[in-house]
Amino acid sequence: MTTLGRYATPCAGLALSVVVALAAGGCGPKSVFGLTSDDNNPDALGKALAVRKLPAAPGVTNALGKPLVLAVVSGTPKKLVAWDAEAGAALWTVDADVQSRGAVAGELAVAREGQAVVIRNLRDGAPRGRIALGGELVGVTTDGDQVYVTWQRQAGGKPTWTVAAYSPDGGERWRNDAPGALGAPAAQGGLVYSPFLRQWLAILDARTGAQLTRVRGIDEEISFVRTTSDATWFGSKAGIFRLDVKAASGKRAASTYGTSTLPPQLATATYDRDAFDPVQAGYSAFDRKRVLWRAAAGGDGFRLEDDVVAVHFFRFVFGLTADGALRWAYSHPRVELVASEHAGRVIVGVGADGSVVALDPATGAIRAQSKLDVGGQVLGATFDCDGWAPAGAGEPPSTVAALVAIARDRDARFDEIKQLAVAALARLEGGEVTRDLLAIVQDGRTPPKLRDSVIELLVGRKDPAGLPALLAALEPRYDFIAGTEPAAVGVVARALAGLADRGLAEADRGRAVKALVAHADDPATPATDRTELVRAMVAIGQGAERPWVRSQLVLERADPALAREARLVEAMVAALAAGGVEDRETLRYVATDPRTVPAVADAARAALATPSP
Repeated sequence: MTTLGRYATPCAGLALSVVVALAAGGCGPKSVFGLTSDDNNPDALGKALAVRKLPAAPGVTNALGKPLVLAVVSGTPKKLVAWDAEAGAALWTVDADVQSRGAVAGELAVAREGQAVVIRNLRDGAPRGRIALGGELVGVTTDGDQVYVTWQRQAGGKPTWTVAAYSPDGGERWRNDAPGALGAPAAQGGLVYSPFLRQWLAILDARTGAQLTRVRGIDEEISFVRTTSDATWFGSKAGIFRLDVKAASGKRAASTYGTSTLPPQLATATYDRDAFDPVQAGYSAFDRKRVLWRAAAGGDGFRLEDDVVAVHFFRFVFGLTADGALRWAYSHPRVELVASEHAGRVIVGVGADGSVVALDPATGAIRAQSKLDVGGQVLGATFDCDGWAPAGAGEPPSTVAALVAIARDRDARFDEIKQLAVAALARLEGGEVTRDLLAIVQDGRTPPKLRDSVIELLVGRKDPAGLPALLAALEPRYDFIAGTEPAAVGVVARALAGLADRGLAEADRGRAVKALVAHADDPATPATDRTELVRAMVAIGQGAERPWVRSQLVLERADPALAREARLVEAMVAALAAGGVEDRETLRYVATDPRTVPAVADAARAALATPSP
């Protein structure tokens, strides 16, 4: 066994791989993780990547060839479940005090259990080896041949980080210490990737721990590394780099680099977990706010699969184009999704109740679903589902229904997400959208801020297809005996006014004016709603409203209550001022009749001063 540490090793007799791990220049007290190294060397990176063994096509990394979910379930003791997502059945369930994320590859499943990393046989869950931790766990992974563990400890009063490799039985094969922070490792095809000080990505020989090369981020930090079955990716909250020879530049512009635009309400979601955060070494709330993405493993330029990213936000998943436009939305029934992963052909999620769902990344359609039934709550899960293509086609979900469900969710944590949902809903066409937006406004449990937003969106839609829903909302009347009353009459009136320039048929205009008049005549209608009713009549009536306006103005001209409603008076006199001879004669009568209250007479005189059309 060869061990690489922070301290000097005699040059004579070292294996070639050990010599490669030392900085160029010969012997001495060298460290694999040093502050100086041959960074961003395209030749060295190309040679390292040439060593990497990748499958011919994307697929699972486990030796069983099954799409697997490794789930941790609450209880005393906790349980670790290996779930076959294709069959919808558990391969095995064992008692295990899991304290970290799990990892699956080859014949192995690994996770921290208690104070040790336990290596289990993937076929039956039986323990195969144990690794005693030398400090606080940063991360653990496996490539099926070995297990790789990174931890941090105090040594000589100074913090030291270590990444080490172990056999499937738990025997140490190599270890490297570092004087600065190491992130959680990733492993793939004979290489180990270790983020270092948020600035470097070290690429190690999996057999020996020798550093083959490393990439230094020049205009962006390196806070995560992710392997899929066909590629390696790294980056930060800002964006994603593909690990190819171009990455040796260390710069976004010269690399295969991509990012996406997220709506402000989803901006806290990240492209991957922070490899340096010890909290994220285990399952946490970070797993419930994630950008789910897959990009082309080869070719020129960065290209998202299906030209879409998805954002998992607690119970909801949003499918977005790269510029942030909503393509689809999914609302998980009743419980939160505690873990999720973009597996290429599907997005896989696990709910707290054990529900497993596979969504089509392009449409959000449910391709498969099953349910872990192990008597507890799922705390977190790791996926090995690359390339899984469930046989079920599934119908694309109703985006309208999903957005409505999100908007009407009672959880106060999602208020910003509800704002996103109603804004996206308002951009869709169709009478059912108007109906659903109205229902949100009319629901007394809707938070005031959200209600105000929906009102503005509803009024701004100006969708003629929504006319039947608006007229239906005006059908109820105030009836004390029957216990009925209309809701949001003023809002409906404003929305009807917005249809003035939308080419409504004459019959539709007539029905709308008739419904508005019925509420304006009702003495139970609040004055503020009455003002909006009159404004709506004027906006869409094209003159059909003027007989009613003339009658009402003459009837109420002497009522001090009308004078107190300046906006209502303004709307009425403006309607008549824009009319014909009879309308303007009515205004003159109101303006000169001594019984007219002064405020109304003044408004009529001011309207008459306006030239007739």
